[in-house]
Amino acid sequence: MPKAKEWSEPLVLKLMSRHGGRPPADIIEAHAESLRAAAEQHSLPVDVELVASVQGVKRRRQPWDFAGRIYADANGQLVMDLNDQDGDERQRFTCAHELMHLAFPGFKKEARYRLDTKEPGQNGTNAEEEYLCDLGASMLLMPRSLVVGQYDIEGGLDEVERLARDARVSLQAAGNRLISIADTPAAFLVFDWRHKPADMPRLRRGAEVSKCLRLRYGSIARLDVYLPRFKGVPDDGPCGRAWHGRWRETGFGPLPGADQLGAFAIEAQAYGSEDRRVVLAVARPAA
Repeated sequence: MPKAKEWSEPLVLKLMSRHGGRPPADIIEAHAESLRAAAEQHSLPVDVELVASVQGVKRRRQPWDFAGRIYADANGQLVMDLNDQDGDERQRFTCAHELMHLAFPGFKKEARYRLDTKEPGQNGTNAEEEYLCDLGASMLLMPRSLVVGQYDIEGGLDEVERLARDARVSLQAAGNRLISIADTPAAFLVFDWRHKPADMPRLRRGAEVSKCLRLRYGSIARLDVYLPRFKGVPDDGPCGRAWHGRWRETGFGPLPGADQLGAFAIEAQAYGSEDRRVVLAVARPAA
């Protein structure tokens, strides 16, 4: 998350100015809480469709070529378009994400689209706004008051699975939320089988370049470290074994690209279908 002095997008700066310079994450969390309170949602899973209805948002579902968008039509009616080809968890998160756009100044004066084709960690022209809307979606679907004290990243992947099941969100959304509220050092890591960007020129020349298990992104709690995307991990480590196997693996090793932090206890498991398979891992300092 950017520090206060690092926010730079004009719309985010306007949001901060409107709220007396408060941190944007705090503003967005207050917005999510107000939406939830208005819809009287006090338990998991949050009925995000009801939340949208209370806000007067008309939903339309079609096989769009994007995940979702929200805008005000010529008559001022708020309209949300959702891709009906996405699964229930994805549609719920997209709906929550789009509702976060309502917090931003001047929303009804221009359409705001969420073309969800990028991966976590990639930047766009409105990366800060989209980041805050994703953050707000997790806050709406997994409110602090309903998660803290009930779910804990210390419980590892079992807790990630339990929160995902109870909140009707994806495993990745649940893992990221647990990290965001963790009060002990931990990391939630997502890997997939791929080339690194530096391989692309050689591949275009027709060279044979092997894929390996690489970090897609990592969410960090209470650790001052940067984890480089696309960093490869060994096949004989817990994450590599999880990719090649069909069961949960545990072991010890460094975080990808952060050997200086020493060994971590890592729990990893592969999830998803063959064409959309990922390894999810929870890591905690071994010492």
